[in-house]
Amino acid sequence: MLIAMKHALALSLAVLFGLAGCASTASPGAATATGGSAPAGPTTAAGGTKTDPSCSGGLTGNEPGVVRISCNGTADIRIQVAATSKEIRGGSCRSGGQVWSAAAGVIIDVTGTHGTYTGPPVDSIAVNNTDTAGKGTIQIALGDKHYFDLGGAALTLSADQKTAHLEGTSDRMSDGPNDKVTVDVTC
Repeated sequence: MLIAMKHALALSLAVLFGLAGCASTASPGAATATGGSAPAGPTTAAGGTKTDPSCSGGLTGNEPGVVRISCNGTADIRIQVAATSKEIRGGSCRSGGQVWSAAAGVIIDVTGTHGTYTGPPVDSIAVNNTDTAGKGTIQIALGDKHYFDLGGAALTLSADQKTAHLEGTSDRMSDGPNDKVTVDVTC
């Protein structure tokens, strides 16, 4: 049952990233999955977007099982789950009408529809507002652990939609049930 829920979560993350309209390109200059090294720290690509090799885990997006890589935008997303923290640079923010979302990282298809992923654990995050003012959704994959708060997170979104702060509690089906989750987004 738990494995089925994790598979469903991974697939829902892929769908959410697709709905968020995230780009599926990798960081220029990122390390290859078979070796090589990436430049240290973020660099600036054409169009002024930041890229951070640590966002893509060194993947290019052509590996079996990789659904989407969202690492060539301008968003910085800071994650705190219990005692674990991570910053992912190069994400994308999207907004239109009353809908806002931000996403960064690598989405893996654990169902095998896009091939079998055999690479190292990768990180991803997707957050968005809901129909309820002041509420948001958080979905995080950190390495091989998944955390999510589906619509219950407190969301503070700036008027210009360039910064957001989310606080929630991971669902009981998460790898860290009832863990405090905090996310800060700068677009």
